[in-house]
Amino acid sequence: MRNMEDILSKLKPRIHLVLEYKGKKVIDERIANLLKLIIERGSLYSATRSLGIPYSRAWDWITKTERELGIELITRKRGGIKGGGATVTEEGKKLLEFYFSKAKEYGLDISTGLITREYTLPDIIFAGSHDPILEVILSSYARSHNLDVEFAWIGSCAGLLVLMLNEADITGVHLLDLETGEYNIPFLKRYWLEEKVAVIRGYEREMCLAFRPDVMINSLEEAIERGYRLSNRNVGSGTRILLDYLIDQVARGRDLKPEELKRKIPGYGSEAKTHFDVAKSIATGQADYGLVLRFVAENYGLKCLHVTWEKYDFVIPINRLNKEAVRDFVNYLKSEEVRKIVSGVPGYRIPIDFGEIVYKPAL
Repeated sequence: MRNMEDILSKLKPRIHLVLEYKGKKVIDERIANLLKLIIERGSLYSATRSLGIPYSRAWDWITKTERELGIELITRKRGGIKGGGATVTEEGKKLLEFYFSKAKEYGLDISTGLITREYTLPDIIFAGSHDPILEVILSSYARSHNLDVEFAWIGSCAGLLVLMLNEADITGVHLLDLETGEYNIPFLKRYWLEEKVAVIRGYEREMCLAFRPDVMINSLEEAIERGYRLSNRNVGSGTRILLDYLIDQVARGRDLKPEELKRKIPGYGSEAKTHFDVAKSIATGQADYGLVLRFVAENYGLKCLHVTWEKYDFVIPINRLNKEAVRDFVNYLKSEEVRKIVSGVPGYRIPIDFGEIVYKPAL
């Protein structure tokens, strides 16, 4: 047994610097070191692997800080065959310089706490919208092909941004274009990807308004009218975009501005990362309702109101289609094993063109 006095004599205090903006944390030592490594390595993915943190967590830190400050920390370059890459903006560099100057002012040496790791790139990097069946498919694919597959659930829009940065092999998206009623393909132009990627047709998923059996809801309008608490998805997710569209329709019916109505909805500002997080918050009473996959809602014993069938597709950079692990994944999608996985799940269905290239630029 060690002597307690000896232990106490060897303990050293370590103080962490946190900067707040209007009462909310915007940067701490972790974010500062993340930005520092992005500057040094020109890659958000490289920075996260070096720090040993999930890509999705790093992306969450950055996007939340950007929203709180109203500035862009990372420049989104147009990705190309050899282009793309994350760079810290001038505003981001000024924020970082301010943080380190404050650390020096308080006698803190932030660099002493920075520990980086050696890493190897996985065989496939998937970054996009969360889908529970895709987790099963990717895991099954990785096991059957003895590959290292890393996936980050960061939302559809963020997934396309990551492709623009040329930092992922595949992303999964389910984005509804309100003008055309078409899913996913219209968004390629908005992210300067129309000449850089191919779209592989995925499956269709049933979205529903989910609620507990003790909370009877007949429509979204009724849920809003009664002041029920919403469990919302993260900004940039296809589910949140769809919900915003539905709320906009309710607002127009009431002759209200959509933003005005959203401010009145308890829980609108919440940001659940996955469908499971939404369903869990409803099942445990933290929220009353939310827009979620039927499959997930039923797993949590929730009631469902059908909203729509949406297309969940896979977007792949042209220069990654010939990568062996990616090419094998596309072929695996067409396998009977995957068809059995998808068709055996309630709230999922397979379209005629499942696994086929539905968009490819003329090169």
